[in-house]
Amino acid sequence: MSYIKNAGKYPSITDLINNGGGLRMEYVREMGVIAVAFDEGGTVWEGKNHYDSIEALLDDAESGIKNWTDQNW
Repeated sequence: MSYIKNAGKYPSITDLINNGGGLRMEYVREMGVIAVAFDEGGTVWEGKNHYDSIEALLDDAESGIKNWTDQNW
C-alpha cells in the first residue's frame, strides 16, 4: 500500500514511508533531536535539535535519508 501517493519534493521520505518505515517529528529527549527516520532495522537518520521551519526539517530529512539509502541499499 502506498501511504504517500505523490513523491513530489521528498522522494526519499516517500519511499521510506511507503516501504514500512517512518518519520517521527518531535523532540526526542533521549536522542536530543527533533526528528528521527527509521525502518524495520532501526534509525536511518537523526535530525538536529532545532529547525527554522517544518520545510527545513523535511529538506534535511530528505537529504539524510537519501544519503543513507545510497550507502545501504
